[in-house]
Amino acid sequence: MTNGYIDIKNTDMMLIMGGNPAENHPCGFKWPIEAKRIRNAKMIVVDPRFTRTAATADLFLQIRAGADIAFLGGLVNYAIENNRIAKDYLVNYTNAAFIVKEGFKLPEDGLYSGFDAAMKSYDKSTWNYEEVGGAGSQTKPSNTSPPTLPGNVAYDLSLEHPRSVFQLLKKQYSRYTPDVVERITGIPQAPFVKAADLFTSIRKDGDLKKVATIIYAVGWTQHTFGTQIIRTAAILQLLLGNVGRAGGGVNALRGHSNIQGATDMGGVYDILPGYLKVPSPGDVDLAAYIKRTTPTPSKPGQWDSFNYWSNTSKFMTSYLKAMFGDAAKKENDFAFHYLPKVDRNYSWSELWVGMYGGRVKGLFAFGMNGVAICLNTRKNIKAPKKAV
Repeated sequence: MTNGYIDIKNTDMMLIMGGNPAENHPCGFKWPIEAKRIRNAKMIVVDPRFTRTAATADLFLQIRAGADIAFLGGLVNYAIENNRIAKDYLVNYTNAAFIVKEGFKLPEDGLYSGFDAAMKSYDKSTWNYEEVGGAGSQTKPSNTSPPTLPGNVAYDLSLEHPRSVFQLLKKQYSRYTPDVVERITGIPQAPFVKAADLFTSIRKDGDLKKVATIIYAVGWTQHTFGTQIIRTAAILQLLLGNVGRAGGGVNALRGHSNIQGATDMGGVYDILPGYLKVPSPGDVDLAAYIKRTTPTPSKPGQWDSFNYWSNTSKFMTSYLKAMFGDAAKKENDFAFHYLPKVDRNYSWSELWVGMYGGRVKGLFAFGMNGVAICLNTRKNIKAPKKAV
């Protein structure tokens, strides 16, 4: 969730998919209604059902369940073809200008470059950016991990280079024409084009003043390809320059007391409050922890990269001071050594597996139902019986 519930009141355009906030997030849904009432914001709802959320929409489209990526892909293609993109934003705040290594191939035949038919795996050595001055000398990666980013990425500020991220993206999504979208999603071409025109209208004639948000819930995340749906939404929002702005972003409407509450408050085993990573046994001191958990920017030196998590050291120091007060001093690594080090997977699903195997003898479960929300319900029903 890039913004927040209350910030939705600042939007000019809403696309709601994979969720029904009017019924399932009624407290949060007051803010989309506030945006409509105060800012005359437009609301597009795409859902297999006509819901109470859809009843408040300016435009409702009934989609075939599971076809969300094709619909979003159609919006991406429409935005590019009609020049309803934020070019300056793309150049300065995304990787659109980066040039991908020669030899990288889009999956016109269903496969990216580097596929080994015999091993059923990919050699990802071409899945990287070109380095200034040529491909550079990089260690060939394993088949399971991408190569290390080059130290200085080649780029084209005009976005015209055929191997720029933007041009590859344009080629990839050119397949999502209105007729293809109709065949996959079941949404007729005319209403789809109407929705695409309305959503991208915030960038009509180069206007950058207005902003749009995409709102979703578990109707996206609980698909087997949920990650890909949300990535597509992020691509669309970056093209339109809607990330990092008030009233914009890609926003998940999550359960207040379980999902959202657990991550915000550090209830998840591998996340501290503020989304800081939990220390591991290899973090021998605060410096080691900061080095491991702080991402490095991939943008060339000519640009300042907005690397939010480059502030990890500041965030962690603030957290430690909040936790340990006067005991957290620079001389003692701000009491970093008081924090437990997580050495394995302690997720609740693993605890259920532990119960089934007889290793976990008891469990207090507050506000969650492991039988209903984890894989293999029958096995999870048996697990608590084996814990006693």
